[in-house]
Amino acid sequence: MNIKLELSIVVYGLALFSGVSYLWGFWLNFDINILSYIALTDVIKASVYPALPALGVLAFYSAMDGYNSMSKAQHDTFISEGGFAKGFTYFHKLFCVVCLIFGLGNAIYLVVSNDGYFKLLGLYPLVSICLFIYLVTSNKFLMSISVKYRVFAFMIICFLPTFLFNKGYSNGVQQSDLNAEGQYVIADGFCSSNDEEKYRFVSVIGGKLFSILSSDESLCIRSAENFRLIKYNQTDDDSLNTNKVAEVETAS
Repeated sequence: MNIKLELSIVVYGLALFSGVSYLWGFWLNFDINILSYIALTDVIKASVYPALPALGVLAFYSAMDGYNSMSKAQHDTFISEGGFAKGFTYFHKLFCVVCLIFGLGNAIYLVVSNDGYFKLLGLYPLVSICLFIYLVTSNKFLMSISVKYRVFAFMIICFLPTFLFNKGYSNGVQQSDLNAEGQYVIADGFCSSNDEEKYRFVSVIGGKLFSILSSDESLCIRSAENFRLIKYNQTDDDSLNTNKVAEVETAS
Protein backbone atom coordinates (compact mmCIF):
# COMPACT_ATOMS: atom_id res chain seq x y z
CA MET A 1 0.00 0.00 0.00
CA ASN A 2 1.23 3.50 -0.79
CA ILE A 3 2.77 5.18 2.27
CA LYS A 4 0.78 8.38 1.64
CA LEU A 5 -2.44 6.37 1.58
CA GLU A 6 -1.49 4.62 4.81
CA LEU A 7 -0.70 7.95 6.45
CA SER A 8 -4.02 9.40 5.28
CA ILE A 9 -5.93 6.45 6.75
CA VAL A 10 -4.14 6.89 10.09
CA VAL A 11 -4.74 10.65 10.17
CA TYR A 12 -8.45 10.44 9.29
CA GLY A 13 -8.99 7.49 11.58
CA LEU A 14 -7.29 9.30 14.47
CA ALA A 15 -9.28 12.50 13.81
CA LEU A 16 -12.56 10.55 13.74
CA PHE A 17 -11.80 8.60 16.91
CA SER A 18 -10.61 11.75 18.69
CA GLY A 19 -13.86 13.53 17.82
CA VAL A 20 -15.91 10.59 19.06
CA SER A 21 -13.81 10.52 22.24
CA TYR A 22 -14.50 14.19 22.97
CA LEU A 23 -18.24 13.69 22.45
CA TRP A 24 -18.28 10.57 24.63
CA GLY A 25 -16.57 12.48 27.42
CA PHE A 26 -18.76 15.57 27.11
CA TRP A 27 -22.07 13.69 27.12
CA LEU A 28 -21.07 11.09 29.73
CA ASN A 29 -22.82 12.98 32.55
CA PHE A 30 -25.97 13.46 30.50
CA ASP A 31 -26.53 9.70 29.98
CA ILE A 32 -27.23 10.06 26.26
CA ASN A 33 -25.86 8.44 23.11
CA ILE A 34 -25.00 11.61 21.22
CA LEU A 35 -23.85 9.64 18.16
CA SER A 36 -27.48 8.91 17.30
CA TYR A 37 -28.13 12.65 16.85
CA ILE A 38 -25.13 13.79 14.84
CA ALA A 39 -23.45 13.32 11.48
CA LEU A 40 -19.87 12.38 10.66
CA THR A 41 -18.92 16.01 10.00
CA ASP A 42 -20.07 16.95 13.52
CA VAL A 43 -17.70 14.36 14.97
CA ILE A 44 -14.70 15.78 13.10
CA LYS A 45 -15.55 19.36 14.04
CA ALA A 46 -15.91 18.37 17.68
CA SER A 47 -12.24 17.41 17.86
CA VAL A 48 -10.73 20.48 16.16
CA TYR A 49 -11.10 23.33 18.65
CA PRO A 50 -10.47 21.33 21.88
CA ALA A 51 -7.37 19.73 20.32
CA LEU A 52 -5.66 22.99 19.29
CA PRO A 53 -4.02 23.74 22.69
CA ALA A 54 -2.71 20.19 22.99
CA LEU A 55 -1.40 20.17 19.42
CA GLY A 56 0.37 23.48 20.00
CA VAL A 57 2.10 22.29 23.18
CA LEU A 58 3.10 18.96 21.63
CA ALA A 59 4.39 20.63 18.47
CA PHE A 60 6.59 22.96 20.55
CA TYR A 61 7.83 20.11 22.73
CA SER A 62 8.50 17.95 19.68
CA ALA A 63 10.47 20.74 18.02
CA MET A 64 12.61 21.22 21.14
CA ASP A 65 13.09 17.47 21.51
CA GLY A 66 14.14 17.14 17.88
CA TYR A 67 16.52 20.08 18.22
CA ASN A 68 18.14 18.63 21.36
CA SER A 69 18.11 15.02 20.19
CA MET A 70 21.32 13.04 19.80
CA SER A 71 22.37 9.92 17.97
CA LYS A 72 22.92 6.59 19.73
CA ALA A 73 26.71 7.05 19.46
CA GLN A 74 26.46 10.48 21.09
CA HIS A 75 24.21 9.05 23.79
CA ASP A 76 26.69 6.25 24.56
CA THR A 77 29.53 8.77 24.75
CA PHE A 78 27.43 10.95 27.04
CA ILE A 79 26.88 8.00 29.41
CA SER A 80 30.51 6.82 29.32
CA GLU A 81 31.69 10.21 30.59
CA GLY A 82 30.13 9.41 33.96
CA GLY A 83 29.67 12.01 36.67
CA PHE A 84 26.72 14.38 36.43
CA ALA A 85 25.87 13.34 32.87
CA LYS A 86 25.47 9.70 33.80
CA GLY A 87 23.59 10.52 36.99
CA PHE A 88 21.16 12.81 35.15
CA THR A 89 20.46 10.09 32.58
CA TYR A 90 19.61 7.53 35.25
CA PHE A 91 17.47 10.07 37.12
CA HIS A 92 15.54 10.84 33.93
CA LYS A 93 14.91 7.15 33.29
CA LEU A 94 13.80 6.59 36.90
CA PHE A 95 11.47 9.58 36.72
CA CYS A 96 9.85 8.22 33.53
CA VAL A 97 9.38 4.78 35.10
CA VAL A 98 7.78 6.28 38.22
CA CYS A 99 5.41 8.36 36.07
CA LEU A 100 4.41 5.30 34.05
CA ILE A 101 3.78 3.24 37.18
CA PHE A 102 1.75 6.03 38.76
CA GLY A 103 -0.25 6.51 35.55
CA LEU A 104 -0.99 2.80 35.24
CA GLY A 105 -1.98 2.55 38.89
CA ASN A 106 -4.31 5.54 38.68
CA ALA A 107 -5.89 4.25 35.44
CA ILE A 108 -6.52 0.80 36.93
CA TYR A 109 -8.02 2.41 40.05
CA LEU A 110 -10.43 4.48 37.94
CA VAL A 111 -11.51 1.38 36.00
CA VAL A 112 -12.16 -0.60 39.19
CA SER A 113 -13.80 2.20 41.20
CA ASN A 114 -16.24 3.42 38.53
CA ASP A 115 -19.37 1.82 37.12
CA GLY A 116 -20.78 1.55 33.60
CA TYR A 117 -19.51 3.96 31.00
CA PHE A 118 -17.63 5.91 33.68
CA LYS A 119 -15.00 3.16 33.50
CA LEU A 120 -13.86 4.96 30.34
CA LEU A 121 -12.22 7.51 32.66
CA GLY A 122 -9.67 4.82 33.44
CA LEU A 123 -9.76 2.76 30.24
CA TYR A 124 -8.68 5.66 28.04
CA PRO A 125 -5.42 6.43 29.91
CA LEU A 126 -4.77 2.72 30.46
CA VAL A 127 -4.92 1.96 26.74
CA SER A 128 -2.88 5.09 25.94
CA ILE A 129 -0.08 4.15 28.32
CA CYS A 130 0.04 0.53 27.13
CA LEU A 131 0.09 1.65 23.49
CA PHE A 132 2.86 4.13 24.24
CA ILE A 133 4.98 1.45 25.94
CA TYR A 134 4.42 -0.91 23.01
CA LEU A 135 5.42 1.65 20.40
CA VAL A 136 8.49 2.79 22.33
CA THR A 137 9.73 -0.77 22.83
CA SER A 138 9.05 -1.70 19.21
CA ASN A 139 12.07 -0.78 17.11
CA LYS A 140 10.06 -1.32 13.94
CA PHE A 141 7.81 1.65 14.68
CA LEU A 142 10.37 3.70 16.58
CA MET A 143 13.02 3.76 13.87
CA SER A 144 10.60 4.35 10.99
CA ILE A 145 9.87 7.88 12.27
CA SER A 146 12.38 10.71 12.11
CA VAL A 147 13.74 11.65 15.53
CA LYS A 148 12.58 15.23 14.93
CA TYR A 149 8.94 14.13 14.76
CA ARG A 150 9.04 11.02 16.92
CA VAL A 151 7.81 12.55 20.18
CA PHE A 152 5.05 14.52 18.44
CA ALA A 153 3.82 11.48 16.49
CA PHE A 154 3.87 9.14 19.47
CA MET A 155 2.12 11.59 21.81
CA ILE A 156 -0.58 12.40 19.23
CA ILE A 157 -1.24 8.76 18.36
CA CYS A 158 -1.23 7.54 21.95
CA PHE A 159 -2.65 10.38 24.00
CA LEU A 160 -4.72 12.74 21.81
CA PRO A 161 -7.95 10.68 22.11
CA THR A 162 -7.43 10.42 25.88
CA PHE A 163 -6.78 14.15 26.19
CA LEU A 164 -9.92 14.98 24.23
CA PHE A 165 -12.03 12.50 26.21
CA ASN A 166 -10.91 14.08 29.48
CA LYS A 167 -11.36 17.58 28.03
CA GLY A 168 -14.87 16.70 26.90
CA TYR A 169 -15.67 15.18 30.30
CA SER A 170 -14.50 18.26 32.20
CA ASN A 171 -16.44 20.55 29.84
CA GLY A 172 -19.53 18.37 30.25
CA VAL A 173 -19.28 18.47 34.04
CA GLN A 174 -19.02 22.25 33.96
CA GLN A 175 -21.90 22.59 31.50
CA SER A 176 -24.15 20.35 33.63
CA ASP A 177 -23.45 22.35 36.80
CA LEU A 178 -26.61 24.40 37.30
CA ASN A 179 -24.81 26.75 39.68
CA ALA A 180 -21.99 27.61 37.26
CA GLU A 181 -21.92 30.47 34.77
CA GLY A 182 -24.11 29.71 31.79
CA GLN A 183 -27.08 30.71 29.67
CA TYR A 184 -30.81 30.13 29.83
CA VAL A 185 -32.70 29.21 26.66
CA ILE A 186 -35.57 31.38 25.44
CA ALA A 187 -37.40 29.90 22.45
CA ASP A 188 -40.77 29.46 20.80
CA GLY A 189 -42.58 26.33 21.93
CA PHE A 190 -41.17 23.81 24.36
CA CYS A 191 -37.77 23.85 26.10
CA SER A 192 -38.14 27.58 26.82
CA SER A 193 -37.33 29.17 30.17
CA ASN A 194 -39.98 31.02 32.16
CA ASP A 195 -40.52 32.23 35.72
CA GLU A 196 -41.10 28.68 37.01
CA GLU A 197 -38.68 26.66 34.90
CA LYS A 198 -35.22 27.42 33.58
CA TYR A 199 -33.58 25.50 30.72
CA ARG A 200 -29.79 25.73 30.90
CA PHE A 201 -28.08 25.73 27.51
CA VAL A 202 -25.86 22.69 26.91
CA SER A 203 -24.92 22.59 23.22
CA VAL A 204 -26.03 22.90 19.61
CA ILE A 205 -24.96 19.96 17.50
CA GLY A 206 -26.43 18.08 14.56
CA GLY A 207 -29.07 20.78 14.09
CA LYS A 208 -30.40 20.09 17.59
CA LEU A 209 -30.52 22.33 20.65
CA PHE A 210 -29.74 20.54 23.91
CA SER A 211 -30.72 22.08 27.24
CA ILE A 212 -31.14 20.84 30.80
CA LEU A 213 -34.10 21.67 33.04
CA SER A 214 -32.97 23.20 36.33
CA SER A 215 -35.78 21.68 38.42
CA ASP A 216 -35.15 17.98 37.75
CA GLU A 217 -32.02 18.05 35.51
CA SER A 218 -33.86 16.34 32.66
CA LEU A 219 -32.49 16.86 29.15
CA CYS A 220 -34.58 18.61 26.51
CA ILE A 221 -33.85 18.21 22.79
CA ARG A 222 -35.42 20.41 20.14
CA SER A 223 -34.66 21.84 16.73
CA ALA A 224 -32.06 24.61 16.88
CA GLU A 225 -34.26 27.31 15.40
CA ASN A 226 -35.27 30.77 16.60
CA PHE A 227 -33.92 30.80 20.12
CA ARG A 228 -31.87 33.14 22.24
CA LEU A 229 -29.64 32.76 25.27
CA ILE A 230 -29.79 34.78 28.47
CA LYS A 231 -26.67 34.94 30.64
CA TYR A 232 -26.90 34.13 34.33
CA ASN A 233 -24.54 33.59 37.26
CA GLN A 234 -22.03 35.84 35.50
CA THR A 235 -19.27 37.35 37.65
CA ASP A 236 -18.18 40.24 35.41
CA ASP A 237 -19.67 43.71 35.86
CA ASP A 238 -21.29 43.67 32.44
CA SER A 239 -23.34 40.60 33.32
CA LEU A 240 -25.01 41.66 36.57
CA ASN A 241 -28.30 41.99 34.72
CA THR A 242 -29.55 38.41 34.30
CA ASN A 243 -31.85 39.47 31.49
CA LYS A 244 -28.95 40.39 29.21
CA VAL A 245 -29.15 38.61 25.86
CA ALA A 246 -26.01 36.57 25.25
CA GLU A 247 -26.56 35.22 21.78
CA VAL A 248 -29.20 34.75 19.11
CA GLU A 249 -29.30 31.60 17.01
CA THR A 250 -31.54 31.26 13.96
CA ALA A 251 -31.78 28.65 11.28
CA SER A 252 -33.63 28.61 8.04
